[in-house]
Amino acid sequence: MYRYFLISFISTALFLAGCSKETDRTTVGFMNTLSGRYSEMGQDTIKGVMLALSDSGMEDKINLDIQDDSGIPAEGVAALSRLSDKGVKYVIGPGLSNIAQATVPLLKSRGMYMLSPTVSTSELAGKHDNFVRIIPHNSKKQAQQITKYIVHKLNVRNTVILYDNRNSPYSTDIVRSVTSSFMEQGCNVKDIRAFNPESGESMHRLIEKDRQNPPDMYYIVGSPLDTALIIWQIKKADYSSKIAIRAWAAGNEFMRFGGKAVEGVYLFDYYVDKKSNEYSEFRKRYMARFKEEPSWMSVNGYETGQIMFHSLKDVKNGKKFCESIIQNAGEISLLKGLKIDSFGDAQLPLSAFIIKNGIVEKLEGTE
Repeated sequence: MYRYFLISFISTALFLAGCSKETDRTTVGFMNTLSGRYSEMGQDTIKGVMLALSDSGMEDKINLDIQDDSGIPAEGVAALSRLSDKGVKYVIGPGLSNIAQATVPLLKSRGMYMLSPTVSTSELAGKHDNFVRIIPHNSKKQAQQITKYIVHKLNVRNTVILYDNRNSPYSTDIVRSVTSSFMEQGCNVKDIRAFNPESGESMHRLIEKDRQNPPDMYYIVGSPLDTALIIWQIKKADYSSKIAIRAWAAGNEFMRFGGKAVEGVYLFDYYVDKKSNEYSEFRKRYMARFKEEPSWMSVNGYETGQIMFHSLKDVKNGKKFCESIIQNAGEISLLKGLKIDSFGDAQLPLSAFIIKNGIVEKLEGTE
């Protein structure tokens, strides 16, 4: 009920903000997962985008057309079609790799462009496909950085990989690269186990077979809620295994559901200096408007919105969209060091973090 109300509230607020006698407004699509198990991503991202629109001073020039893809590829295609039918050319989204895989191949034929805040599948890398993103794809180099840290800094000699197979373009992409990299580092991948919470199976079954000999580490690729539930099962079983998660999981929902169980969990993400003046001001404005702490998805939504809205100014002055995106990516305030190449693929320095006392703290030695 809350999520339905929030979607309705956001849509209504943006519709009313867009009511104007002006005819020179540009409609920007927002397509993300606003309902279902993965909805935290879309809900947090749209809040960041809304704040970016307010900060850009372009509220009287931009209309946002919000579409919910429900985390289902077919729904994503339908959402893109609705935007296309309305003549929308520029879209912020999607959030999930499986939605991107289904919709990106349709962009060129429809004369549309997408700028994603969170998609990281490597299957869309190195292509001129009207698709741009602000986080790096799951490359071999990234996997090597992560596994090298885990094996040599954390002294992990064997691991079990657990992954959500519903967002397959994202999760299986990671599993392939990380498995290969673990083996190259001399780490034994004892098992790889897929899970699907919608199947009704208990999360406990994922770790039950390890009771006699738990791994040095569980490497988990899943959503915030599912990852938190798995970690609770590991802690309940009293395993001494270290735990590493993907950035996808590390939202506010993960911290809320995980509680004390997520203490000591490692993750690998892109560094945002939360002590900087830029972040402090962003956080102040975000909390004043939404009454909650911003998550990494809120940050990515904000930065994506900033890049999109400022780039549209350049487009009106005759610059090509992708060229403008590349230029404006270097001027954002929170994701320092962001670079976007001619294919629309992003580069950012990767860092290691640990959760201590409910706070995500940066560790040294990953960059």
